[in-house]
This record gives sequence, structure tokens and C-alpha cells, in this order.
Amino acid sequence: MSTLTLPPVAKSFYTLCKKCEGERYHRVLAHKTSTTAKIECEICKSVKTYSLPKTGSDAPSARRLSGAAATGAAKKAAASARSHSGQYEIFTSNKMNETAVPYSIKGSFKESQKINHVKFGIGFVTKTYDEKIDVIFVDEVRSLMQNRK
Repeated sequence: MSTLTLPPVAKSFYTLCKKCEGERYHRVLAHKTSTTAKIECEICKSVKTYSLPKTGSDAPSARRLSGAAATGAAKKAAASARSHSGQYEIFTSNKMNETAVPYSIKGSFKESQKINHVKFGIGFVTKTYDEKIDVIFVDEVRSLMQNRK
């Protein structure tokens, strides 16, 4: 079993940025301990501490839901999946003949526009912001960047 190690200082790696609210590249500024490092988001420049994920016997055991809590959580997840797929189907039927615009981080998009993402496939813009769009894909809703020069 291999052990996880921190990336070298000055190298970049992909992880969640809570400030950007998305997966972003972060540059390692310094190693604080053998399992933590000081990192900086390459987009928003926020500095935070990164810890290696816990593995094997180090990881705390997950709390399992049982009884009514498990049933409620399962119902909520199923309803969310039904809602999402239904919403995607509505967009698909309404925009069937529309040509999908190729997605680019430099592009500018409008609400309800059909886009084609290289990795995620066909999606529809549900909400636009200055530098971000929410796009519904067949599997989930994702936030993507836009208007980046």
C-alpha cells in the first residue's frame, strides 16, 4: 500500500478552493509538517492550509445513518436526482434543434444557451454571473468560468 506525500514546494496540484467554490490549481508555498502544506489558489490568490487526506487506520470511522434518518436521506437524494434529470430533459426537448456552442473559459454565455463541453458533453446554462455560469449536464449541475481573458 502506497503512502500519500505532499507535492513539492512551488509545484501546482488540483484541489477544491472553498473561496472560488470549485476545483482549482493551487501552488504549494511551503510544507508546514509532513502532512500539511501552505497553498495558494492560482485563480483567487487565497492562501490556506492543505492536509493530506486520511487513509486506512488513520481515518475516523464514518457515522452511518440508520432508521428514519437513513430513509429521509435516501428519499432526499432520490428526489434531487429525479428533479435534476427532469430539468435536463425539459431543456433537451426545448433546445433539440439548437446548435451547441463549444465551451471556452474565454467565451461569454447567456441563460438557457446550449453548450458543448469537451469533458462533460452537452449542457444548458441555467444561471449567469460576471465570471461564472451554472450549467446543467446529464449527470449534475456544474459551475464553470466564463469571460476570462
